[in-house]
Amino acid sequence: MIHHLPTKEHVRYFRQESWQWDYLHRGRCTTSQTAAALGFLEPKAAEFLGIPRSLQRGGGGAWERLREDLMKSDGEDSLSEMERILCEGRVVGAVRLDASVFGKWRPGSKETERLWISAEELQRNRKLQNKNNGRTLGNDKARSFPFMAKYNLKIKQDELNERKISLQRQRANSMSSPMRARMQWGNAQEATSILTALNYFCSMDERTTIHEIGMCGAGFDDADQDLLNGLKIGASPDALICHGNGTVEVLEVKNHCPFVWNNRHPKQKGKRTSMHKHHGNCQGRDRSSNQPKGRQYMIRDFELECKIPPMYIPQLMMEMLCVGDSVDLDNLTNSSLTNSNPICTSAVMVRQTATKGAILLRLYRDESWITEMKYWLGKFKSKYVNTSIIPPDNFFWNKVGSDGDRYQKFLQHTKELSESVEQVGFIPHGKIQRVMLEN
Repeated sequence: MIHHLPTKEHVRYFRQESWQWDYLHRGRCTTSQTAAALGFLEPKAAEFLGIPRSLQRGGGGAWERLREDLMKSDGEDSLSEMERILCEGRVVGAVRLDASVFGKWRPGSKETERLWISAEELQRNRKLQNKNNGRTLGNDKARSFPFMAKYNLKIKQDELNERKISLQRQRANSMSSPMRARMQWGNAQEATSILTALNYFCSMDERTTIHEIGMCGAGFDDADQDLLNGLKIGASPDALICHGNGTVEVLEVKNHCPFVWNNRHPKQKGKRTSMHKHHGNCQGRDRSSNQPKGRQYMIRDFELECKIPPMYIPQLMMEMLCVGDSVDLDNLTNSSLTNSNPICTSAVMVRQTATKGAILLRLYRDESWITEMKYWLGKFKSKYVNTSIIPPDNFFWNKVGSDGDRYQKFLQHTKELSESVEQVGFIPHGKIQRVMLEN
């Protein structure tokens, strides 16, 4: 429980998915809205960047978010206001953000169990057991555990059945769609991808740690603030990687959903791909049986590329910007996060598949790109948000005048960054820790 905020940036200690974290999004340009506010998801810019149609959308959602009420953000009043709302749960308008509304969390049996055993401890225990039994194993049989830790927590059969029933109810009450499947897959696999990063980097340096993080950037203030025209920003990385040599990197994971709809007619001639097919619910009912119609899904083998899709460049750059110049906020000498050199100068993206392993990519911080991002976000704020004008289609796409040239160069720069990332490593499918191994 957080009772006090020494600085505005301390709000990053509120966990993601908490009500405080959700409240902090109000009126703030976070990574979920950045690409849209930059115009990257508009038809013409998206086509230039190679963003698929399924991921394109207008700037209306970002416009609505940024028009929401935002708590005061200047001076001591803003800090006291944040503390009053987020720590004390005081009345805000007609809504009471009291902890009693959300329930009180208490640690259960699972939280008090020992959740994991390190690979080193497993090895020591095995050697001790063999010694007590009077046995000596060869090097091949006494090999170390392949991952950094073995996780003890197991799901009980009744809990598994309860989850299945809950998911079946959700699916029955909603229309099946590729986008919904992607989102559910990404949410379910996020922890596995973070574990992939942990195993990889700790195998290189056992001092490496991965830290949970909430929303960064609430205390953002620098000399270029005028570029943003008063726009407040924020970012919630999936985690922070703290290497043994002191280097700090943003960690973002993307899980590529293996399920796609098979829209090909069974009698259609031509080359067919050999993929497994499964029946899923979609809108409509079978007239003969009055049962939901089934649409066939295919499981695709997603081929990984050594690139970060352009639509994710704003997310990673915003995260690096918002992390600031310190991870340990309690050791800051002042409340500003931008008076010294940034501590985070790179981001790692894990792109993980269901059947083809995972690739780890590194994107380096680019100050010139970040300056342009601030400029165009500030322009979106002044031209549309402040004037209550809904942004039209392709609102920044204009090849006439200096701004048109500037935007085209910004898009080109984004495309180049996407294709010039560093490949950190590749993890084969069999080396991904998806289940607990039994010895």
